[in-house]
Amino acid sequence: MEEKFHKAYYKNPLALAFLGDSIFGLLVKKHLVENSDILPNALNRAANQVVCAKAQAVLLDEIKGELTDDELDIITRARNHSPHSKAKNSTVEEYNKATQLEALFGYWFLKEDYARLEKIFKKYVVEKL
Repeated sequence: MEEKFHKAYYKNPLALAFLGDSIFGLLVKKHLVENSDILPNALNRAANQVVCAKAQAVLLDEIKGELTDDELDIITRARNHSPHSKAKNSTVEEYNKATQLEALFGYWFLKEDYARLEKIFKKYVVEKL
C-alpha cells in the first residue's frame, strides 16, 4: 500500500521548524553572496532584514493563499505546538508564525521538494533582499 504522505509529513512540527530555520537562513545568505558585492557586515544586516520573526510572519501571511492542503496542515500543526520561547524582538504571534514558516521550509527540504522551496523563495523572499 502506498503512503498518502511523505515521511516528512509525520515529523514533529518543531523539528521541521528547527531544520527550516537553517534552510531559510542558508537560502537568504546564498542569494545575497551570489547576487551582491557587499561586505560581510552589510551582508549580515541585509540577511537579518528577512531572517527574523517579524519578516517571516509577514511572509507566511503572503504565501498562505498559495499553499496546498498538506502544506496548510503542516503550518496548522506547527501553530498548535507551543514553543517554550520567543524571539526578543517580536511578539508571540510573530514568533509563532515564523515557526510555522520554518516548519514549512523544513518540510519541503526533507521531502526534497526543492522546486517548491525555490519557487516560494524566489517569488516572495528575493524581492525583499
